[in-house]
Amino acid sequence: MAPSDRPDPRGTAEDERQNSEDREDEAHALVRAAASRLYAEAPADFIATRTALVKEAKAAGAKDVAKEIGALRKPSVAAWFINQVAHAQHPVIAELADLGARLRQATSTLDAAAITSMRGDRDAVLADLVRAVHEVADDQEQSVSASVEAEVRDTGIAALADEAAEEVLRSGTMTRALAYAGFGEVDLSQSAATTSTGVVLTSIPGGRKKSDKAERAQQASDAPTAEEDTTDEVEVEEDSEAAELAEVEEDSEAAELVEDENESGDGDDHDVEDNEDDEDSEDDDDGADALAEAAAEEEHERRIAQAEQAVDSASREIGRRRAALDAARNRSDATRQRIQKLEAQLERARADDDDALDKVSQAVAAAKRAEADLKTARAALSDLSEQAEQTPQPEPTE
Repeated sequence: MAPSDRPDPRGTAEDERQNSEDREDEAHALVRAAASRLYAEAPADFIATRTALVKEAKAAGAKDVAKEIGALRKPSVAAWFINQVAHAQHPVIAELADLGARLRQATSTLDAAAITSMRGDRDAVLADLVRAVHEVADDQEQSVSASVEAEVRDTGIAALADEAAEEVLRSGTMTRALAYAGFGEVDLSQSAATTSTGVVLTSIPGGRKKSDKAERAQQASDAPTAEEDTTDEVEVEEDSEAAELAEVEEDSEAAELVEDENESGDGDDHDVEDNEDDEDSEDDDDGADALAEAAAEEEHERRIAQAEQAVDSASREIGRRRAALDAARNRSDATRQRIQKLEAQLERARADDDDALDKVSQAVAAAKRAEADLKTARAALSDLSEQAEQTPQPEPTE
């Protein structure tokens, strides 16, 4: 074959790559559509809806899509509430994203004054997020426990601190609540529905996340162009010839493998029948696996619900115990204050008693001195009286 008659291996590889990307984008679009429907369903209908979507994908011959749909995880209670807020495109989602961008910018520049000035906005947007969840609960005639409310607030804090966490919150396909420890990145493992390539599935139109195709186009635009590689044309031709030789060898080996299979087999008709039986068996196995997985997940969700109820009960009991402890402390403080007042009054009474005893002692001493003075005065008076009696009286003169 003349070199000019040979197909351009670069063009062929590019076409194959483009076809592969198109198939992958189509599969991802199907998974996104399923996720959009699935994560808008009520939690009680999640398993049944997912099973139906898996069957639809299998019936359409998209087994890989069915496998990805079957792997979508049921959201926790807090995650489901946040998903509904995102699906409704509540204004608090955009407010949280805007404030998060400003907070992260201030943090990256170590602008303490800006961070402090946004503290009130931070508290307000978190309160709005919790309020939006309560609105969803009221519409669904459900209640929001204290633990779920805390998880919603923690998720909002994580989204403010980490842009990737914000993307998960905005996706509408969250599977669990998030938490931020105050440093480092937020743990996002199994926090949202993703494609097989790890891209977060979003059920919200107009999201900021680039599509897989756009990302690959960006990567392709960043790669060196053919004009930049003109100095390597000789190497490209050699690589093309080597690729053709490898393809010929692979075709030869494939032909030999087919011949061996035909010799060892019982005929094409039996092979077709066996393949059909295998596919039926595989479908049956997939159905059994799906039922087993659904049962296992239902049991897992039941245990989670029981654990959440236990946590709520324990939280209420802890609240009652803390209230009782606070009341006892208040009574103890009041008693101590009364004791202190009584002790102060007792000290004053003792001081008054000591003062009174001193005055009594002084009065007794004064009384004794007065009695002694009285005796002395009486004795002196007695002496004077005796002297007067003994002294002769002068006779009166005429």
